Amino acid sequence: MRTSSTYSSSSARWILGVGLSCTLFSGCMVGPNYHIPSVPTAPAYKESAPTSAVKVPAGAAWWQVFNDPTLNDLETQAVAANLDIQIAVAHVDQADAVRRSVHSFQLPTVTANPSAARTREAQQRPNNGNTNGKAATYNDFQLPLSLGYEIDAWGRLRRMAQSATASQQASEADLRFVRLSVAASVADDYYTLREADTETKILESTVIDLERGYEITDNQFHRGLISELAVRQAQTILDQTRARIEALRIQRSQSEHAIAVLLGRPVSGFSIAEASTLPTPPVIPAGVPADLLGRRPDISSAERTAAAASAQIGATRAAYLPQISLTGLAGYESTNPTSLLNWQNSIASMAASVVAPIYTGGRRKASIDQANAAYRQSVSQYVKTVLVAYQDVEDQLAALHYLSRQFDAERNTVEDALRAEEIANNRYNAGLVSYLDVVFAEQMLLSNQEISTQVEGQRMVATVGLIRALGGGW
Repeated sequence: MRTSSTYSSSSARWILGVGLSCTLFSGCMVGPNYHIPSVPTAPAYKESAPTSAVKVPAGAAWWQVFNDPTLNDLETQAVAANLDIQIAVAHVDQADAVRRSVHSFQLPTVTANPSAARTREAQQRPNNGNTNGKAATYNDFQLPLSLGYEIDAWGRLRRMAQSATASQQASEADLRFVRLSVAASVADDYYTLREADTETKILESTVIDLERGYEITDNQFHRGLISELAVRQAQTILDQTRARIEALRIQRSQSEHAIAVLLGRPVSGFSIAEASTLPTPPVIPAGVPADLLGRRPDISSAERTAAAASAQIGATRAAYLPQISLTGLAGYESTNPTSLLNWQNSIASMAASVVAPIYTGGRRKASIDQANAAYRQSVSQYVKTVLVAYQDVEDQLAALHYLSRQFDAERNTVEDALRAEEIANNRYNAGLVSYLDVVFAEQMLLSNQEISTQVEGQRMVATVGLIRALGGGW
């Protein structure tokens, strides 16, 4: 009885000591502690930016600023069915599962291992104290629960959990970036299609005038008033215009096909009704460069990737230190199943083990060097992503600035060409020139109208590009 009391007291002190050690060790965590890498940030953009503009909350359906019901419908379909988005969602789910799996290593593992065995041992088996005894046959029924727990003394498991969490956050940022990219691609292809529609309408209208001009010059040639050269020139301009219409139809078809794929739909059976005008692009505020750090999902992804790499360094460094584990077992064992749950047949054990690396041939040093290199790579990638984001905004601001000036110049050019066509018609009606002069004036007008329409389309695409560069919200 006294011996039992002493044993129980010693066991209690040992268990208490282990518990205190766990508490003390849990406060330790091998570094480094992560800090967001610093990046160069200018107080303002180099290119001029508008001061007054529409406002859309960050994360909202930014495409609604274009006030185009067709575009709104296409974007809604893309968000719901785009395959790239679905792939990114699956990546997020996978990263979340990895995070939960890594976190589970911080908790004890409990397993049940019931067994039933019937064993026969030979009479002359080794270590049989009773050499005159008989062969032994017996049953062995066990109902144990086993427990295993690694004491996170140096923070290895916590660093692994930090890394997995940061990786999962990076995958969520990647999903936001994919959604932004898909929405911007839909808008790009849509306004490229609309530009083709508008140009085609202008060309088809001009073809009617050029056909009339060809008929007039052909009649004049047959009456001997002009040479065949004028007829061939009028025919050439007409054929060139018809050919440009077909090229625009190719552009429109390809844009329509691209939109169908972005919507997760087969190309066959998908179509977008024609429209002959391009809207005026909305004015988008750029804010200041520092705002991009919180707006752009690719920047968030790069930063979280750097955080994951930093935590991985700590997990790798902890491998240098001893790994402390607790194991325990409790349950019942008996030769008779009817008395298996009798308290006298209970079994229990508890043990602690320490595994300390002594010589690994440089493997752990190589692992730390690999983790450090991965972290440096992720930091450089983060800084590069930020700089490229600044460049994206600067590029789109410059494009919108100069396209606006180009559009104003082209609008004046179209007005000049209209006036030239009017003068050519007046001179022809007065009998001063052949109708070929009118055809040339129509060709000049058409060329400038085409360029003006192309600039309009480029302004819409550049506006979409600026929204994408700003992270989709401002």
